[in-house]
Amino acid sequence: MIKIFKLAIITAICAINTLANAQKIITEGIVTYGLTYNLPADKQAMAAMLPNEYGMKFKGDLSQFKMDMGMFVTEVIFNNSTKETLSLTDVPFQDKKIAVKMTKSQTEKMAEMQGNNKNFDVTPTTEKKIIATYNCTKYLCKDKETGKVVEVWATTDVQVPANTLTTMFNSIKGVPMEFSTDSQGIKAKITVKAINAQKVEPIKMDIPTGYELMSFDDLIKQMGG
Repeated sequence: MIKIFKLAIITAICAINTLANAQKIITEGIVTYGLTYNLPADKQAMAAMLPNEYGMKFKGDLSQFKMDMGMFVTEVIFNNSTKETLSLTDVPFQDKKIAVKMTKSQTEKMAEMQGNNKNFDVTPTTEKKIIATYNCTKYLCKDKETGKVVEVWATTDVQVPANTLTTMFNSIKGVPMEFSTDSQGIKAKITVKAINAQKVEPIKMDIPTGYELMSFDDLIKQMGG
């Protein structure tokens, strides 16, 4: 049971722009992401639990996504202005509801631990393609520390706020539409399926009733840090 709870916490955290001619600016709506995975042999058992789609709600600087993994449900709320994060994890069969609030520095530390706090040299290419009806350009992002290159497709046809999936690519001109991540050996390719401008319910950084607040230090201990 402890392993399930640790997986819930890790998944919650993993789960933590520009102008152009005739650019469409959307400040409220939902971005739908599709995910495919490349898992090593020792993580193949997780395949059935991992989500193949995220619905990321956003309203101004706040974004929120929810994952129902069967044995647990997790929500991650991110404030792109303050860089604060709130994760809410509900593990019904353990009768646990855990909330973790992270400051900007704690959010950055968690991203670093998960391998998602990268310092890139960004090189635009001339390659183009259309993703979810938007014209996209390919960028090569070279990790200054490891030398590893990540391909990112981004568009300047539309502007939406950054969220927990895209903040690492803030140095790119445009909204990231397709990119890859590698967190604790879980490699995922993430592609935007749709961007819909629509009204969403208010997104709040408040901890709901019934959730136990876990400190950031205790979270690190749960993750084995």
